[in-house]
Amino acid sequence: MIIAMSIFGTIGFITYHIDLPSSVIVVFRGTIGASFMLVLIYAMGSRLSKDDIYSNMFTLICSGICLGLNWLFLFEAYKTIAISEATVLNYLTPALTILATPIFLKQKVPFFKLGCALTALLGLVMVSGIIENGMDVDVYGISCGVLAAVFYTAMILFNKKLKSIGSYDRTFVQLLVASILVIAYSTFTVDMSSLSFDGFTIGLLVMLGILQTAIAFTLYFGSLAYLDAPDAAILGYIEPILGVLLSIVFLHEDLGPIGWVGAAIIIGSTFIPELIERFKAKDSDNGNRTA
Repeated sequence: MIIAMSIFGTIGFITYHIDLPSSVIVVFRGTIGASFMLVLIYAMGSRLSKDDIYSNMFTLICSGICLGLNWLFLFEAYKTIAISEATVLNYLTPALTILATPIFLKQKVPFFKLGCALTALLGLVMVSGIIENGMDVDVYGISCGVLAAVFYTAMILFNKKLKSIGSYDRTFVQLLVASILVIAYSTFTVDMSSLSFDGFTIGLLVMLGILQTAIAFTLYFGSLAYLDAPDAAILGYIEPILGVLLSIVFLHEDLGPIGWVGAAIIIGSTFIPELIERFKAKDSDNGNRTA
C-alpha cells in the first residue's frame, strides 16, 4: 500500500514534465494502463468475470465516465495552476464523499465527520488565493481542480453501488471506459497532427501508463486484502503529502502562508477523523482481548 500510494503521489510531478495537452496525456495513461493491467491480470493467473461485469455494466460505465472526467480536469489543473495546488484541491474528495454520503447513499455520518468535512471548504477558499489576491486568481485552474474532486467523489459513490464484482474487473472496465471517453473528446478538441513526441516524452507517457496506473492500481488492490479499512484510509494520505512535497522540493512551488494553512486544513479535515477512528478501533480490540 505504501509503495502504491507513493507511486500515485508522483503523477503530478511526472505530468509537469510532459509537454502535451492534458487530454492527450490522459489518453495515453488510460489506454496504456488498461492494456498493461489486462496483461497483469492474466499473468497473475486471474481472469475477468464477464458475468460480474455484465451485471454491473451500467454502474461501471457511469463510474468510468466519472474517472475519465476526473482525469481530464485534474491533468488540466496540473497544466494551469501549481502542482501542489491541484493535488490538494483534488484531495477535497474525502470531504465531499462524507458530505454526499447522507444525500446519495442515505447513510448516517457522525456530526464530527460532517463538521470536519465542512471545514475542508474553508481550506478550499484559503488554497484558492482569494483571501490574499481577491478575484485576481486563476479561476479556470481552480475550477478544474475542484471539478476533478467532484467527479472522483461521484466515481466513489457509483463504486459503492457495485455488487459482487472483483477489484480488478471493476478497475479494468473503468480504465477502458475512461480511455474511450477521453479519446472521443481529444478527437474533436486536439489537432493530433500538430503534436510532437520525442523519446523523453514517450518514455514518460509509457511510465505513466504502466507504473503510475497499471502497476500502482494492482499493488493498491492487492494490498487491500491485508489491511483493514482505517489503516488503508490513513495510508491513502501518503499520495497528497508526497505530491505536495515533490512540488516544493523539485519545482520550488509556494502557495503562500494562507495557502499552506488551507492545504493542511483540507488534508487534515478528513485525516484526523480517520486517525481517531483507528485509535478507537485499537482500543476496542484491546478491550475485547482483555475481557
